Amino acid sequence: MTGCQGAVRRQVGRVRGVRGVRGWITATLLAPVAVLGAEVPAAPPAAAGPLPGPRVVAARVVAAPAAPAAPAAPAAPAAGVTCAVVDGFSRLSGGALYRLHDAQLLTGVNTLTEAAKVGSGWGGFAWTGMAGDGVIYALTTTGNLIWYRFDAATGAWSPGSGAVVGSGFTPGSKVLNIAVGANGWIYTVRSDGRLVLYQHTGRLTGAASWVNGSGFVLGSGWTGDEIIAPQGDGTLYRQLGGNLYWFRHTDPTAGPVTWTNAGRAVRIGVGWRFYDVLALGAGVLLTTASPSGQVFLYRHADPAHGGQGWAVTALAKYVARSDSFGVTVSPGVCS
Repeated sequence: MTGCQGAVRRQVGRVRGVRGVRGWITATLLAPVAVLGAEVPAAPPAAAGPLPGPRVVAARVVAAPAAPAAPAAPAAPAAGVTCAVVDGFSRLSGGALYRLHDAQLLTGVNTLTEAAKVGSGWGGFAWTGMAGDGVIYALTTTGNLIWYRFDAATGAWSPGSGAVVGSGFTPGSKVLNIAVGANGWIYTVRSDGRLVLYQHTGRLTGAASWVNGSGFVLGSGWTGDEIIAPQGDGTLYRQLGGNLYWFRHTDPTAGPVTWTNAGRAVRIGVGWRFYDVLALGAGVLLTTASPSGQVFLYRHADPAHGGQGWAVTALAKYVARSDSFGVTVSPGVCS
């Protein structure tokens, strides 16, 4: 595998290759290895393949510039915003998987720490993303979406871990980007530029059940060059070209999708060139800088309406290992 010595290697969000600290680096991904002996079914029990064509909203990037989200001293959390104890994972290029834990997310400095090594054989996946409640999805290079769930109370993987819950997500040829929000919402940027949302109703059990196996087409004009960070309530952050943009859409399971601001993006930050952006709810974002691997916390002051301003900026949370593919944490833990 090709990499940069002493640098944090990224394999999050975009799935066309490993994102290195100095740009894209080509990598040949190994065949995935089952974790902790979990058996993976030979044939996927559910398909998430062909996509419908209606309900398309253009992803236009038009907005007034926002103030730079420059590093600042840690700030107290905004009134009324709380975060549960945060769990997450960090996986290394050698295949090790470490569990992360933080009981002081909004206030503690570098309090996101490694609790224990909980798995091996994770180096060959094209992408991994946590979905809350110990659930983590892994995407194989052949497009299968695999479900795992870690029980922190017992320190073991739940029965059924390793089950294939979807297919048709082949990196590059079908999917350029993928991200997980709360409530089992999985966003993908397809190879034709469509933004497609799936909802996995079997998130807690590993059942291959979906609200709509074909997905909901939310928009077009997405490039796969962006990093997308969905909260799981319709608020969607998009890092592209050094800017951070805000979008918000309605629940597609409740009817035709509509977008706030007529689908036009609102720019809420400049100077955003992070290698990873994750949304945890209530405007709380975790970002990973490079080449340091430092993970920072930001909090957007108005995630519901896209207003300008930040309640917390650049609160240091964790330093990723030099051979890390990235950090993934539970979405929806802040409200």
